Amino acid sequence: MTSSFASYFLLLILVANLFYVQTSSADNASDEALIMDICRQVQDSTFCLNTFRQNLHTHPYNPTEVMRVAISQSLQHATNNRIFIQTSKKNSKDKEVQDLYTICDSGYGLMISFLQDATLSLAKKDYSALENSLPKCPRFVTDCQSVFGNKSTPELLDRNRKQLDLVLMANIAKGFINK
Repeated sequence: MTSSFASYFLLLILVANLFYVQTSSADNASDEALIMDICRQVQDSTFCLNTFRQNLHTHPYNPTEVMRVAISQSLQHATNNRIFIQTSKKNSKDKEVQDLYTICDSGYGLMISFLQDATLSLAKKDYSALENSLPKCPRFVTDCQSVFGNKSTPELLDRNRKQLDLVLMANIAKGFINK
C-alpha cells in the first residue's frame, strides 16, 4: 500500500513538473513576443532586447512592467546624457558648439522632467497623464540631433540614438496597456 502511494505521489509530482515546464515555456514565449513586438519598431533592436532582458526580472512580463523599465532606463540615460552634454559644453572652446550644447541641455532637461512625470503617472496608474508626457520626449532627442547636424560627435550621435530608442520603447509599451 505504501509503495503504490509513493508511486502515485511521484506520478503527481511528474505531472506537476511537466505542467510547470509547459506553462513557463508559454510564459517565456509570450514574454518574448511582447518585447520583440516593441523592439521590432526601434532603430537598434539588439539594444532594445538587451535593455529589457537585463532589467525585467519578473515573469510573465506585463505591459506595465515593460513600460516601467523603458521609462526608468530612459530617465537614467537622459540624466547621464545631460551630464555628458554639460561637460562637453564646458570643455568646448568653440562658442557656436557651446550654443548647440546649450540647446541640447535645455531639451534634455525638459525631457527629464517629462520622464519623471511619467514615472509618477505610471505608479499612480494615471494613464491620461502618461499620454501628456511620453509622446513629447522623442522630439527633444531629435531636436538635439538636428541642431548639431554635421558638427555632432560620434559619441553624441550614439547617445542620442539610444535615447531615442528608449523613449520610443516607452511610448510603444504604453500602447499595450489596457486603460
